[in-house]
Amino acid sequence: MLDFKKLTPQAMVEIRPLLDLQSFRSCDFTIGGLYIWRNFFKQEYTVYNGMLICTAEYFDKGRCYSFPVGSGDPGSALEAIKADAAERNIPLRFCCIPEEAVARLTDGIGRPYESIEYRDWADYLYPYENFLGYHGKKLTTQRNHCNRFMREYPQFEYVPLTSANMDEARAFLTVNENVFRKANPISDEDYVRTLEVLDYFGLFGFTGGLLKVDGKTIGFTAGELIGDTLYVHIEKALSEYAGAYPMLASLYAKQMQNSGAAFINREDDSGDLGLRYSKTEYRPCAMVNKFVVEFK
Repeated sequence: MLDFKKLTPQAMVEIRPLLDLQSFRSCDFTIGGLYIWRNFFKQEYTVYNGMLICTAEYFDKGRCYSFPVGSGDPGSALEAIKADAAERNIPLRFCCIPEEAVARLTDGIGRPYESIEYRDWADYLYPYENFLGYHGKKLTTQRNHCNRFMREYPQFEYVPLTSANMDEARAFLTVNENVFRKANPISDEDYVRTLEVLDYFGLFGFTGGLLKVDGKTIGFTAGELIGDTLYVHIEKALSEYAGAYPMLASLYAKQMQNSGAAFINREDDSGDLGLRYSKTEYRPCAMVNKFVVEFK
């Protein structure tokens, strides 16, 4: 039986090199994606012969396994997962499987299966250049929002988020708790874990920035770089400042434009139709579709 453990801050440091080896461009294979949502999905992990394997309680599906990633043999890891499910007497079920990995998974297991796509959890993937000024006709709305912001708040300032100003980000969240902490489980968890993850900002290798007007913080963002993709895990702003969100997104992209990233992953919309519309307006080049795959 595999020995699964809690996703602690030090565990994230241990598994980071294995996550760096994956190329799915899915937020489920990032430090932020795992750590921020570890309690909500009851996630645990183990490392088996150089391969990271995670488990989660995925809504009504019960215990699920992740697709193994790392420096070892995926086939060997899949055999270990099959044995673990048999020993626990649970269904052999995998969740958050990127579309490109479904065939690899089903071929590796070699048994009949059923798969279900979960649209609400598909990540939005964008060309990096979309956010470097919102050029072109399709991004006119975002460009106009930014122009309005700069016109109305010419004294704005954007500064990188570091240990020296981390307390400003924390204070911004706590002062505006009623804005960002809504009465639903996902929003509540997001707020609590966003505050928590700031304590490990440096340890996790995150980057980010603060957006200020007249010295007052009106928004901040944070994310991480894996391979050719910048993952935006946190983006909070006061919408009363018209254009703050597209401005913040663009300034963070400009901050990281020499990182070698070709894509930006702005994660899923959780089924929120307003958020879905907003994310679509930034013109994604692809969706990172995800599946639950259950073997018979």
